[in-house]
Amino acid sequence: MKKIAIVLIMLWGLPKLSAQGISFEHSTFKEVLAKAKAEKKLVFMDCFTTWCGPCKMMAKEIFPQQNVGDYMNANFVSIKMDMEKGEGIELTKTYDVNAYPTLLFMDSDGKVVHRATGADKAEDFIEQAKIAFDPSKQLDNLDKQYQSGKRDLAFLSQYVRALYAAYKLDVIEKVGKEVIPVMKPQQYSTEDGFTVIAHVGLDYKSKVYNYIIKNKKVFIDKPYIGKEDFYYVVGQAVSKYLVGIATKKTLPELDKAIAETEKDYVSPQQSEDKTYYYGRYYLAQKQYDKWFDLNKKQADEAFAKNKKEALSAYINTAYSVAVNPDLEKAGLEEKAITMIENVKNADPEFLAVNFCLANLYLKTKNKEKALENINAYIKKSADKGEEPNTRVLALKTQIENL
Repeated sequence: MKKIAIVLIMLWGLPKLSAQGISFEHSTFKEVLAKAKAEKKLVFMDCFTTWCGPCKMMAKEIFPQQNVGDYMNANFVSIKMDMEKGEGIELTKTYDVNAYPTLLFMDSDGKVVHRATGADKAEDFIEQAKIAFDPSKQLDNLDKQYQSGKRDLAFLSQYVRALYAAYKLDVIEKVGKEVIPVMKPQQYSTEDGFTVIAHVGLDYKSKVYNYIIKNKKVFIDKPYIGKEDFYYVVGQAVSKYLVGIATKKTLPELDKAIAETEKDYVSPQQSEDKTYYYGRYYLAQKQYDKWFDLNKKQADEAFAKNKKEALSAYINTAYSVAVNPDLEKAGLEEKAITMIENVKNADPEFLAVNFCLANLYLKTKNKEKALENINAYIKKSADKGEEPNTRVLALKTQIENL
């Protein structure tokens, strides 16, 4: 069974692709609809942002492939839409786009017949596109069948996968609460049964969770499950449980809970995971300096091993200080600025550094330094052939209005 994940994995070392992939229109959305109607085709819209890494991966590695282009160009009129610029801003609201990349497949009237949130292989992308021509696999149809009472496992497996592809996580949660409790133990390890469990998720120490842990070898030995998917499901349950403990209980209780869960699951990134849980505890207790120092310590340790790779860890902490409402009155801005200024030269071309500093200096009302960094961000983006999006321009306007 393919492991589920919303964030796509970057693919390195692939051979250079020929430029015979999807032929994207360079026109307005309205004109694309008109062309699709005239040619009796459907519409494909790639909803992207300039900061979205998985969007760039698809644009570079999947859309240019010849087999993708052959299928898409024969059946769709395609358009790429930056959802933070021009008409993309309004289309974001119209089509409720809240994850990137979102892939919309529509009829020539603009009605969505299928949607997905990315694909990591060309074959998967083409499979998503084919669903646009198969009403039996489209989410509206599956919704109706579920509402009418259809509950066999083969259908439920198909339904939760479609919900996940469309990023309907709230609906998946509701389905899980109805379906999981009535599943029978012998169904848990079937391919369809485990697909439902993997997409819905489990509660730590629930009946199903305990059964899976007790019968670990049975699940891992299944060719459609294996060790990776088994630990994915267990790890998700553990993480959900520990976040709950971290935000509602005491520090000794969190220590005890982490030790308890390690009997079932130890993540390859256990150190980072512990930092996250303890960080959640400090935030819940409004112990902001301890939260900051904990995250900085972990970033420092990573920086000692690989300076460039560790920059993201520093940025994640500092950017939270700049924009997270929970940290609005934490008074961490100067600490965050000092931290980033001390490490920024590890990779002068890392755009996130300047964007993060621009936000931090804005928050401290240092107009000169904020402008310096947002202008540096815009220049570096231009050097890479990228235009500033709405978010960047809005930040610059805020700074200029200081």
